Amino acid sequence: MEGYFTVQYKFTGASFPQGKNILSIRTASAGLGTCLSLPNVGYSPRSAFAVRFSAKNNDGNDSDENWNSGGNPSDGFCDGGSAVYEDLAYNYPRRLETFWPDAKVLAVQTNGGNDAMQIGNVRWPKQDQAKTKQRQLLSPKCFVTGDGCTSRENPDLHSPSSRIRMEFEAPTRRSGRMRQSTDVTLFVQRRSATAAGNEEDCNSFGVVKTYSQWNEEQDIQTFYEEISTYKLLDNARGKGLEKENGRIILGNTRVAAFLPKFVKALDNDRTLKGGDLGDYIEEEA
Repeated sequence: MEGYFTVQYKFTGASFPQGKNILSIRTASAGLGTCLSLPNVGYSPRSAFAVRFSAKNNDGNDSDENWNSGGNPSDGFCDGGSAVYEDLAYNYPRRLETFWPDAKVLAVQTNGGNDAMQIGNVRWPKQDQAKTKQRQLLSPKCFVTGDGCTSRENPDLHSPSSRIRMEFEAPTRRSGRMRQSTDVTLFVQRRSATAAGNEEDCNSFGVVKTYSQWNEEQDIQTFYEEISTYKLLDNARGKGLEKENGRIILGNTRVAAFLPKFVKALDNDRTLKGGDLGDYIEEEA
């Protein structure tokens, strides 16, 4: 999966396992931009957008020469030589603007280079003791103007990251267009790569990610889990999926929203419609 891809999302449905009566504005996806995995649930974007995946080799070096040039990327995990990670600084602003066309991202930061990450079977050590306190520090801001975005100014912006913060301008219900910010932290990532030695299996995998998101201006914290599967379609021709390079990946993304009761309590029970905080199971979607 290393390299650049053009992604087109299509909404297929939503369900409410515990009923709609427990929904709150503090539920992930209840408001626009409160769930960056799917910033506008129910919307099928009219246009595609670009995403980028990079690879970290077992020797600890990024394979920048591949994802910068688009040359000879690796599509699976069977060779054991590298593990692919999502470039948050590249992908998240494009996803937000595609799902919410009225939003414009102004600046982005990540904690790339400051956090221990585990991707697949590859693990990179934490910083030494002198840098332990910096593990959650964010990179300098990369602005939409291009300021602060070069590799010299911001060397870790595109490194493996477990946190991203974005500033953006978007409409609000009461105050018109406002400058806003959102801060997303990845708590848990579980990757399921298929068995080595099977060519078909080497072209598919799944990943589950658990997030917490903080929208500062709205004073809203949301919790959700993103479940994604990817499969490389080798025989795409004749199926309406013809592409010049033949690399077509069929993906499926599901998001489960969770509403901890300590968060629900912040609504002063106004949205429970006669219920109480004990009416639902907070550990379930």
